[in-house]
Amino acid sequence: MSNPISESISINKIKGKSYVTVSSKGLSNGLSNSINDGADFGPDTLLGATSPNQYGPPYSTTNGIQEAINYVLSLPTGGRIHLNAGDYYFPAYNGSSNGAVITATIPYNTALILEGEHDATRLHLPINNTSQQAWLFTWGWNGTAPYTRKSVLRNMAFINDVNTGPQAMNILVTSANTNESSGLEIDSVSVYDIQGAALNFTFWINNLYDVTVSKYRFFSINNNGPNVAILFDSVTLGKIVDSFMFTVNSGNSAIANGDGSILVDNVEIYGSWSSTFNFGITDNASHIDVTNSIIGMNRYGSQGIQGLNITSYALGNLINNSGNGTVKFTMTSSQLNTPIGYNANGASNPAYIVIRGNLLYTGYPSYAVGIQNPGSGLIYMDVSDNMLTMAYGSNPGGSNFISDIGGNTYLRIKDNLILDNGDQSMWVGGVGPSATVEVEGNEIYIMGTNNGYSARNQFILFGNSSSGGLLKFINNTVTWTATPSSPTTFYLTYNPNNSGTYYMPTIIMKGNKFNFPTSNATFGGFVGSAGATTANPNALFVDLDNVFNLSGINLPYPSVTTPSVPSSGTAQQNTYPYPVEVYVSGGSATAVQVTRGGVTYTVWSSSTATAIPPLLVRLEPGDSITITYSTAPSWVWIPARYIP
Repeated sequence: MSNPISESISINKIKGKSYVTVSSKGLSNGLSNSINDGADFGPDTLLGATSPNQYGPPYSTTNGIQEAINYVLSLPTGGRIHLNAGDYYFPAYNGSSNGAVITATIPYNTALILEGEHDATRLHLPINNTSQQAWLFTWGWNGTAPYTRKSVLRNMAFINDVNTGPQAMNILVTSANTNESSGLEIDSVSVYDIQGAALNFTFWINNLYDVTVSKYRFFSINNNGPNVAILFDSVTLGKIVDSFMFTVNSGNSAIANGDGSILVDNVEIYGSWSSTFNFGITDNASHIDVTNSIIGMNRYGSQGIQGLNITSYALGNLINNSGNGTVKFTMTSSQLNTPIGYNANGASNPAYIVIRGNLLYTGYPSYAVGIQNPGSGLIYMDVSDNMLTMAYGSNPGGSNFISDIGGNTYLRIKDNLILDNGDQSMWVGGVGPSATVEVEGNEIYIMGTNNGYSARNQFILFGNSSSGGLLKFINNTVTWTATPSSPTTFYLTYNPNNSGTYYMPTIIMKGNKFNFPTSNATFGGFVGSAGATTANPNALFVDLDNVFNLSGINLPYPSVTTPSVPSSGTAQQNTYPYPVEVYVSGGSATAVQVTRGGVTYTVWSSSTATAIPPLLVRLEPGDSITITYSTAPSWVWIPARYIP
């Protein structure tokens, strides 16, 4: 009596088709009344079969997927494999560490196309019993060819729900054995991370160019949060488009760049990722460029994903540098519900970050724009032409709008609309001795209060232990929109330390307009302190063209005391943080000179000692005046002008 499983089926079965089929059902697993449920390969396929009409026992351990791959790759141009709808389970993996359940060695002159029926084709990641991570698939390219074909993985779902082993069972790792290989498309692939060992390098794409990842859906509710949703590494060039990534219970980063170039377009990333984008050991040609994407969301209850309060699963930093790599990152035309933050992790390599034309909504973060853990590497960050908000539309909350900026950092914040509903005193959290911060041309609206007091009333924090650093605050309009219910004292700069001696960075304020609240507001001065001594108060330069709107505020006239005329030829410096006018007359003198920026200019002179006619000399902060005389003239110092 014949064995139906071992019966040969004519090759005519697949004639006329441009692909072979695989089923998860068959006689051997009791899920069908026909061999492989009518498919070319399946659970009834002979282990190691080389063609569609070979049947076990022994049976394939991969539902015939490995055998189908081997078969199509033996064809001159490769081929297409269609996985029928169904649930595909695999035995526990006990192979080599960092190995794979199913392998494909793809010659450069062939293509492997593996497809399913979207989420109706479900591959369950097996138990990994080894001591390191493993993969369901490894695809490698070898050989030589004038050009390489594009292989495809599409229209199927991967489920992480049975791996109770000690290590991750990931989905796909790629490699090229002889040179960088071209052509991989991952399209309409879903990953459902439900339970079990955490996913690590879910998709680890190596040594490829022209990689397209589209309609990728990554959804994790696993208590063991994933590491990354996808990693481009070892000089991989490609793009991720029209995709969705979400994790509930943490995760290191949604998209990681080990060494390559990634274009991210029309991608949604939600959940509690520690960072949205991560750079590993990246070289100076690696980069990530983001457009038309949404990072984070603010939805509650039934409006949230799976009924979750998504604001409870906030993202961390936008960018992380985990491997001391060179960071090149741009973002445009996107919406962010996460701070514009870069965690350098002490990197010695540089970072170049450009954020332009985006909408930022941060909720209640530690900062809206910031740098964390800078190392010796230079950091260039340009945040321009955006709409930046903190706690906008909610109750006041959140810390400094700009974090304490340290390291060898150049941060430019320019031409933004800023809606700040934070409730802390400082707007800028500090500028370190080696950092430069340029804030220019922004419209800044400060809406928050704290226990009845206006927020941001101690506008710029300082308290460095050494001199250095530069903050340029130029041509901005700052408007406090909330009227404090408690009397609030305003300072342009403030040292929060109550004892000791501290330095402020050089601060240049030019062309700004400050619109203070209309009541319960007084002006404490340009430089304030909780009690500590400021070692260099003349590091603050407040130019003439700043405007302070006094509607309802008690802003005292800048205080100037006329010093005594020093001895002939001795310089007298303007140590005030604003310009002064010096009216000089009389005496018997031969010269009046002004020194500015190390250069001395003669503003009046006479070949013989004579009385100085009424003379007005303007001194900017740090300028000095020197009079050469035989009889001392008289002078009066006054503020350069009333600051209206």
